[in-house]
This record gives sequence, C-alpha cells and structure tokens, in this order.
Amino acid sequence: MYQIYFEAKGEALLKTIGMSKSEFARKMGIRKQNVKALFKSKNLVTIYKSAQVMGVPFMMLVGYPEKPDLSLFPEPQVEEYGLCETDMEDIAEDTIPSGDSTEDRRKRQDLIYSYYQHWKQKNPDQKRFNLALNEDINIRAVSLDETAAQASLTYLSTLAVLQLDAILTNAWLVKTVPTKQDSKNQRSFEKMLIMEYICTGVGRVKMTVGVRRSDKKKVQYCITAIDAGKIKQEAK
Repeated sequence: MYQIYFEAKGEALLKTIGMSKSEFARKMGIRKQNVKALFKSKNLVTIYKSAQVMGVPFMMLVGYPEKPDLSLFPEPQVEEYGLCETDMEDIAEDTIPSGDSTEDRRKRQDLIYSYYQHWKQKNPDQKRFNLALNEDINIRAVSLDETAAQASLTYLSTLAVLQLDAILTNAWLVKTVPTKQDSKNQRSFEKMLIMEYICTGVGRVKMTVGVRRSDKKKVQYCITAIDAGKIKQEAK
C-alpha cells in the first residue's frame, strides 16, 4: 500500500523547510520524542494542523510522495475556487455510463466534449491560473481531443474532467518529461509537465500540460484518474 507524503517524507520535510523537531513538537503541542509516531498518523485533523504549522498545503501532505520543491506549492485559494471544486452543474454523476462497452465509452467521450464546450462558453479566454506554476494553463483544441480520447476510457477519469477548474487551479508539478516522438498531438510541444491533484470521489488525478514550442505557453493536454482501476460504487 502506498504511503502518503506526510508519512513517507514528513520528517525529511522538516529539514527542507528549516524547522527543528523541537519547534515542530512545541507548535503541535506534543513531546519531541513523539514526532516520529505523529508522522505515521492517518488522522486528517492532525495532518491538517501539521500543514498549517509547517506552512505547506494540506493537499500536498495527503498526496503522492514524489513532489517538487516547496516553492512550487502555494496554498490553494479556498475562498475563490474551493479546495476541490466540482463543477458539475449540468451533469450528474449517475448520468455517466460506468461500463467498459464501446457504447459507454462513446457516450463518455460525447459527454466530455459537451462539458468542454460548456466550459469554454463560461470561460471565453480559455485559460485558468495555476497556483503552482504561477501562470495560466490554456485550453485548446488538443485539450479536448486528447482528454476526450483518454479520459473516456474509464468512469473515474471522466468524472475527474468534470472537476476541471479545481484541477487547473490547484494541481502541483510532479515532473517534467520529454514529448513522445511518435505522437502527432505532441509535435507542437517542447516538453510535457506532469501534474497531479486529489479530488474527493476520484482520488489522485494526473494532468499532462504541454509547453508550446512557439511561445512557451502552457496548454492542458490530458486529464486522467490515476486510480482508474476503481469502479463506480452503485447506490444501495
């Protein structure tokens, strides 16, 4: 079972931010000898308080261990965007086909295209500011085509796309990778940014962002749920 970042690298994080165990223990209201045990906690209240004490985002501590430098992790803007905003005004979860048939995948693909068109009407500038990159991530035709093709393969990935605003705004950078030489859709990019976000009901989500060769603009390329092996829980 994977460890969350808090458990896997919590103690190392103290050194990274220049905080001693003694100072951390004092601010957490525990004894110094209990710090090691605290980092094994799965209690979200404890983790949230730790995030506040260390000055790092809560979503970072409960996420995937492979994270970039702390300077790339400003706190998500809860008041304006919501911590895990679900922009699903016109699409209910129970209307999304959850099967693996060709017909279900086609319906999910149509739904994703429709959602992006609706999003573009609400966002005529076709971009959203990302807090970690400190710049805009743009939506272009390739965003629709690649996301519809890949995210439609599973129910969870389709559900993730419906949380587009939260992902575009709050996803953090995990790593930078070269473009795929055999991919026609990636030819206009000089490199790809792999970013992640955690959404309630979906889990870890990967967003691939292309850095356009011509003007260095960031373009959302694809969004998929990392734990796509899950299946939709049917109402009881």
